Amino acid sequence: MRPLISLISATTKDLLSAVSCQLSVVSCLCCLLSVVCCLLLPLASCAKVGDPLPPLVRYPETVSDLKIVQVGDHFQIVFSLPPGEIERVEIYRQCGSNPSLTEETEATARLQRNQLSPYHEETQFVFEDSPGLDQACIYGLRFANNQNRRSLFSNFVQTIPLPSARPPTALRYQVLQDRIVVNWDPPTENIDGSRPPQIVGYLMNSTHRVSTAEYSDLEFQFGEVQSYRVQSISRDANPLILSPFSNTLKIIPSDEFPPATPHNISAFVLEGKVQIFWDENKEADLKGYFLYSGTDVNHLKRSSSSITINRYVDESVVPGQSYYYQLSAVDQVGNESSKSEPVSVTVQ
Repeated sequence: MRPLISLISATTKDLLSAVSCQLSVVSCLCCLLSVVCCLLLPLASCAKVGDPLPPLVRYPETVSDLKIVQVGDHFQIVFSLPPGEIERVEIYRQCGSNPSLTEETEATARLQRNQLSPYHEETQFVFEDSPGLDQACIYGLRFANNQNRRSLFSNFVQTIPLPSARPPTALRYQVLQDRIVVNWDPPTENIDGSRPPQIVGYLMNSTHRVSTAEYSDLEFQFGEVQSYRVQSISRDANPLILSPFSNTLKIIPSDEFPPATPHNISAFVLEGKVQIFWDENKEADLKGYFLYSGTDVNHLKRSSSSITINRYVDESVVPGQSYYYQLSAVDQVGNESSKSEPVSVTVQ
């Protein structure tokens, strides 16, 4: 019995040893195969080229700031350009009792980028149209890129059949020290001859809105050309309705306004010299001050040059003598104020 068990045991060990050896061989082969795959995989991926991708289709964006301004009997369609490459702007218009725009509507005009007219602001453009004032019209825009792809419609804007007032007339002005006041005569009828005129205000130089027939320019410059032209406003918005421009008023205002007379002048003697002080003038174009001095109040001599600060020391005085002083202010163009009341001091 023992020889049989010994034989079985020996046989089992041999079998296990053989299996272990086979597994080792398989493992080695697997490792070798992994190495080969790693080496061949880059070559295989470089050798195979995928199918070409289709070209990227781009559609331009649209805008939502389209607005309309009626000027007299024509319309200004004002818009900005969306970001990206824009090759063309398409303007759409429909007029009638109930106008609308659809995908089937034909464009009224097609403008290349270099054909666009700038509006008052550099970032906006304008298209002018004159379909008449007897019916309402609706407008919209689409944009096309260099692939001839078109955007969606912009927002829509609509006109109303309302004539504007005529422009103001008889512009006139008054130059003051700190402003130019411009006045005009309001129109007496609308551009179609109907009365009374539709007026809710006025627009000066396409920028400044006023409610009455008067405008004050606080930013003018003396000696430079100032231009003024006015429009009547018949409707504030949706759409804005303006008259044509009035005639242009051009002027070159001259500065004929002296500074204010210096005040609060004081004089006293210190160490044998007369010290003179006064309040500083506040004019923006102030050049300085002239000092009038002497021993006879009716015959005071003006200083040869202007004084640029609001104090002065008179060293030419002698003991036992009384002196009188007056001051005036002068601006950059030589306008001189009236003289102050005299002050006097006696040198001891």
